[in-house]
Amino acid sequence: MEDDKAALSRKLIDIVSEISAISEYRSTVKKQYTNLARRLKLLTPMFEEIRDSKDPLPEDSIRALASLASALESAKELLRFGSEGSKIYLVEFSCGRLCAYASALLFFFYPLLLTGGIIGFICLFTEVFN
Repeated sequence: MEDDKAALSRKLIDIVSEISAISEYRSTVKKQYTNLARRLKLLTPMFEEIRDSKDPLPEDSIRALASLASALESAKELLRFGSEGSKIYLVEFSCGRLCAYASALLFFFYPLLLTGGIIGFICLFTEVFN
């Protein structure tokens, strides 16, 4: 289980690092995509804290983090598309998806305050991104 925690936290950190490496976005969505990438980068300290923690993670938390990794992969693909994709298709495609991502990030702190932990946020985040 410790190996799962270390591997999963490393994967999450790597995904966020890859998102950080995507820097230029098309002008039509530059502000929104830059904000999304910046907010996703803010998750890195949380993932490092999970990695460095001596306490074992419950199985539910590991499953939730795995779902979060999948959602972050989807966000990474969206951001990559915003960097490399067609301008016309990008505007059409991103309108619906970006609204969903923004609403998930808008409520970043809400589940944490209600539940007192990471599980609520991960469940909300993965529900929107998947």
